[in-house]
Amino acid sequence: MCGILIHKGQGNNFFIRRRGMDATTVYEYKGFRFVHNLLHITGEKTLQPFFSEDKQIIALFNGEIYNHPFNQSDGENIIPLYQLYGPGFVNRLDGEFAIVIFDFTRDQALFITDPFATKPLWRNGLEAGSYYSGVGGSKIWANTIEIVQISDGTVIDKIYPYHHWNFSNQLTNSFDKCIEAFEIAISKRAKENCFIGLSSGYDSGAIACELNKQGVNFRAFSIKASETLEIIQARSQILNNNTWIHGDFANWEERNHLQKYAENFNYGIEYDSGLYSGSFKIDYAAEALSYICRRATYEGRKVYLSGQGADEILSDYALIPMQSKFKGTFPLTLQMWPNFEGSCNYSYLGKEECVAGSWSIETRYPFLDKFFVQEFLNLLPELKNMKYKAPLYHYLTKNKFPFEENKKIGFSI
Repeated sequence: MCGILIHKGQGNNFFIRRRGMDATTVYEYKGFRFVHNLLHITGEKTLQPFFSEDKQIIALFNGEIYNHPFNQSDGENIIPLYQLYGPGFVNRLDGEFAIVIFDFTRDQALFITDPFATKPLWRNGLEAGSYYSGVGGSKIWANTIEIVQISDGTVIDKIYPYHHWNFSNQLTNSFDKCIEAFEIAISKRAKENCFIGLSSGYDSGAIACELNKQGVNFRAFSIKASETLEIIQARSQILNNNTWIHGDFANWEERNHLQKYAENFNYGIEYDSGLYSGSFKIDYAAEALSYICRRATYEGRKVYLSGQGADEILSDYALIPMQSKFKGTFPLTLQMWPNFEGSCNYSYLGKEECVAGSWSIETRYPFLDKFFVQEFLNLLPELKNMKYKAPLYHYLTKNKFPFEENKKIGFSI
C-alpha cells in the first residue's frame, strides 16, 4: 500500500500520507505535483514516480503486481507495458492496484483501478488521489480506465469493463480448480510476518489454514466478542499457538484514532428496504480492525490478508438476506449482482482501506483474486448451492480445519 496524489492547486496529503509512512517524494512537472507516499514492502526501497526514458511519461502506482518479474520494484513494469500495448496493458496485470499515468507525448492521462478497485482512486479533472480528501472529485469504479486529455481536461474515453467476467460458463463439476486458484491466490499474497484477523467462521479460517499449509510465518489476531472460543482455541493449536486472543479492548481509543487519522468514507449498501448510507466510523467492526492493526504495528507487521470478498462473491450474504439479491440460491442464469462490485463490496473495501491505511498497513484480498473469482463463477449452480460458501466448506472439511458451520461471524467488540 502507498498513497498517491497528483494536483495542480491545493492538494491535501494528510490522510493519504498515512498510507505510506516510509518516505514521501514530490516531483513537479508542467504545473503538476506528483506526490508519492511509500510503504516499503516489495523489492528495493524504490521511490516513485516512474518515468519513461525521455521523462515524458510519468506513472504513480499503489498496490502490488504479482505476475511480472522485476529488478527493484513491481511497478517498474507499468510504463514499458503501457508503451507496448497502450491502455490495454492493464489486462496483462494480475494484482491489486490503482495506477495513474500522465503521457505528455500523447496529451493524455490514464486513471486505472483493478477489477474490484481494491485500492481506492479518486479523480477531480486531472487531479487525483488515494482518498477524497486529496483533491475531491469522484471515486473511480472497479474495473475501469478513465482517459483524460491533459491540455484541456476533456474526458477522451472511459473503458468499463476492461476485464470481462464470464458469467455464462457454469459448467465445472468439481471444486478442485476453484480450490487450486484459492491456494495460488494465497501464495501470491503471502508475506513473511503478515497477519490476519481470525474468527471462528469460514473466510479467515481458510486463509489461516492455507498460510499454515504453505509454511508462512504469520500472526493471527482474534477478539473473543461473539466468537465460539472453543473453535478459536482449536485453530490456535493447529497454528502452533500463533494466535493472539483478546477478550476486550478500549474501543474509545480506536474511535479516537479513526476520527483523527482515518479518511472518512460513507457506505452505500443496497438493502431490500432501500439504500443505506453512513460513515464506517460508527461501525464496531472498523474499531475491531483498527485494534488488530494496532497490535500488528507493535510487532512490525505491514501486510494484512483480509477475508473481504468472500461474503460478496461466494454467498452474496445468504445469511443476511435483506442485503442479498440471491437470498441463498445462485440462479441457473447468472449475471453480475449488486454486491459483486458495488454495495457491500464497495463499502467494506472502502472501510478496510481507510482503517488499515490509517496504520500504514497494506491489505491484500485473496478472495478477490480474479482467477479465483472466475473459477467460482465457472462452478455448476448445484455446486455453488450445495452448501453455504460451498468451496470453503469443501476446503475446510477436506483439511480438517475447525469452523462454525452456517454462521456468519465478523470481527466486532
